[in-house]
Amino acid sequence: EDVLLGGEESGGIATAGHIPERDGIWMGLILFEFMAKSGKSLEDLIAEVYEIVGPFAFERIDLHIDNDTKLRIIEDCKRDKFTKFGKYEVERIETTDGFKFFFDADTWLMIRPSGTEPVLRTYAEASTQEKVFDILADCKATIL
Repeated sequence: EDVLLGGEESGGIATAGHIPERDGIWMGLILFEFMAKSGKSLEDLIAEVYEIVGPFAFERIDLHIDNDTKLRIIEDCKRDKFTKFGKYEVERIETTDGFKFFFDADTWLMIRPSGTEPVLRTYAEASTQEKVFDILADCKATIL
């Protein structure tokens, strides 16, 4: 495929034109080269990102539960049982990689089962860290 850049949750990043594997040293060198050519500091670049996408916070909480509970929650997700998590009403759902519940354009919750252990991973993104933790707490209260 024609992919320029790929990343993963653990921080690994890969780029086109280099080895087909994550390479942190390579990414650091690319970043330093860009900083040198643009004359911008790392703080300047981070500020630019926030200007483009606005403020956001992200968090993941792993729920260590028995396998039967994990399977029940996944079935509930498949059956569209969850239309609300606390005060957060679901506007739409994506199922590309787990179950991603959108509350608005910039606020979401994802429920994703581990394939190797009895863990349900819950992720949230919102404009503030406080809101993220509120969403994750409402998720836990709703699904368990």
